[in-house]
Amino acid sequence: MHRIPDTKSLMYGWEHKEVLASSADTKTKSLLFSIIIPTLNHGDTIEDTLLSIIQQEDSAYEIIVIDGGSTDNTNQIIDKYSAYISHYESKKDNGQSAAINKGFQIAKGDIYAWINSDDYYLPNAFKIVRRVFQEDTDLDVVVGSGDVVTRQCRFLKHISGIAMERETLLNWHNDQWIMQQCCFWKAELWEKSGGVDEDLHLLMDYDLWLRFAKLGKSKAIEDSLAIMRFYNEAKTVALRTRMAEEEAYVYAKNGALKNVREVVKNLSSKNQELSDTLQMYETQFLFKILKKTGALG
Repeated sequence: MHRIPDTKSLMYGWEHKEVLASSADTKTKSLLFSIIIPTLNHGDTIEDTLLSIIQQEDSAYEIIVIDGGSTDNTNQIIDKYSAYISHYESKKDNGQSAAINKGFQIAKGDIYAWINSDDYYLPNAFKIVRRVFQEDTDLDVVVGSGDVVTRQCRFLKHISGIAMERETLLNWHNDQWIMQQCCFWKAELWEKSGGVDEDLHLLMDYDLWLRFAKLGKSKAIEDSLAIMRFYNEAKTVALRTRMAEEEAYVYAKNGALKNVREVVKNLSSKNQELSDTLQMYETQFLFKILKKTGALG
């Protein structure tokens, strides 16, 4: 038995206590989980991510950490939990999507998932997912529910799991969206899909879900499986101005032309509003200049 190093972290959804867990290299159960953690300079949160896997009651997992070349204390955190990590590498890469694909190229498991290094799983997540897959061997994807919290782990919102069906996915702006942290799928489905699109840096999961909807059978469950941290420095928040561009690309790629038109329409409307605002300011500025010079009498 390995004693999990003590941590001061208090994670929403977890009781803070000392835990004894089997080493991750002891695999006695069927359906091995392969968990990919893409990361870059998240030394302040990746420990929570790792602990949420290590402290699972279900110990049949492998952890693969693909680091884009962190310059903070990430390496020290990885060293602290090295007994539980199957593979770790740290070097400059082409971004999160490339890191995810690289991680799954190494994976040896039956059930795949990735989780960002500022998010984490909830207790019994793996046990619940394993049971669902075992109860229906035809399933390709399990989508759980989860909670969104602040960086300090204060509750913001609960997100219910929804099945990966095309029409539902295309309605994601009406709060019909899937928490990537709560998704688990079979290795065979990943191979069929070809992995995530490395041209995408924000909506790579959304594009993948649309392809999963076409290729496999999914099931939504109400059990809460994971936590997503939402804060201003998070990539999806910091780069939200790029979202519309990627959204249009994903829709076009997946043949959702009506949705492409809506994106273009919204962008045109915003551009018109910006143009009108600039014209108003220009007119006011010109009026002030003319009045100041006496040109208006």
